[in-house]
Amino acid sequence: MKELTLDNLEKIILKRLGFDDIKFTKDTVLRTYIDGDDVLYLLEELMNRFNVTFENFDFTRYYHEESEIIKVINWFGLKKMRKIEHELTIGELYEYMKNNKKQE
Repeated sequence: MKELTLDNLEKIILKRLGFDDIKFTKDTVLRTYIDGDDVLYLLEELMNRFNVTFENFDFTRYYHEESEIIKVINWFGLKKMRKIEHELTIGELYEYMKNNKKQE
């Protein structure tokens, strides 16, 4: 288990995305780089590496769910998608994780 720091969080996200030539900041919007099931896999990895819980994480505030995307597609074209309420930044994810460490 790694120590939860903003730098360690950024490194894991960059590695997960396969980037080695860009630098994230705490204001980087995650949805610009990752969406859908890939986010769930990332959260699972973060949960295991940093011993945090995403039990109270409001996924739908920041992302469309895969099933939601499929439901808006029909035979007549694309229906209007639900608007994302808020863009999740790396800094906000870090603060959430600091406040949701699992009890040892």
